[in-house]
Amino acid sequence: MRATLLVMLLLAGIIKTTAQNPPGGTIIYTRTTTYTFEATGNDEWDIYAKSLPREGKFEKVLYFTASESLYDESGMEKEAISIPQQKAMYFASYGKPPRPSLKSLYINFQEESRVSLQEFMTREFRLESTLENKGWKLHPSRKKIGNYVCMKATMNMEGDTVSAWFAPEIPVPAGPAEYYGLPGVVLAVERLGETILLATSIDLSPPSPELLIKPLTGKKTTPETFDRIVEEKVEEYIKNGPPKEGYYGK
Repeated sequence: MRATLLVMLLLAGIIKTTAQNPPGGTIIYTRTTTYTFEATGNDEWDIYAKSLPREGKFEKVLYFTASESLYDESGMEKEAISIPQQKAMYFASYGKPPRPSLKSLYINFQEESRVSLQEFMTREFRLESTLENKGWKLHPSRKKIGNYVCMKATMNMEGDTVSAWFAPEIPVPAGPAEYYGLPGVVLAVERLGETILLATSIDLSPPSPELLIKPLTGKKTTPETFDRIVEEKVEEYIKNGPPKEGYYGK
């Protein structure tokens, strides 16, 4: 009870000290991906794997207003990826079951709706649903990111504790990827003790309306149906190994 009261007092104090009421903005994040290579018993391969990069850093972007946001996983990746980086990405996933990857996520906070574009086994799926409660737990911890005093919140995701640092001075519940729903824009995300997303540029100029368009491509489906497709394909992969022909029997 005391911790909750302290958090609320800190939030009130931070918000009161700022005159900002941003109509919107653009935040660029650095997303850090760690690559793990399992020993294969093949000495030549295992020695080669040690020469590959152990992490990759990629720029992602979030456009937001007081009522909506769009997180784009691919829009900033126009820089060339080095050959060693490409090989690290390939070998880190080699022999592992396929996983979906988020391409973009549009959220309308007023309508409490979201549209995400997911890529899975070379195909794109457009998932439409209502906003869910992320189950964030607020903490009194604070730290500064850029020019903003941020507060800490945690939630459980896939068995791991995820920490998000949000800025009450920017009172919009937006954030990168699935890390949103807090009383301030999320500027950093930590998982397993590592910072996986960090805001490196914060521009509070209103983004152009054409930058806040919800995804329109991909096969329209529900999150439940998509989860079922992923589960079936993963089970198929584990049982039979990589498919020799089309992933979907085409």
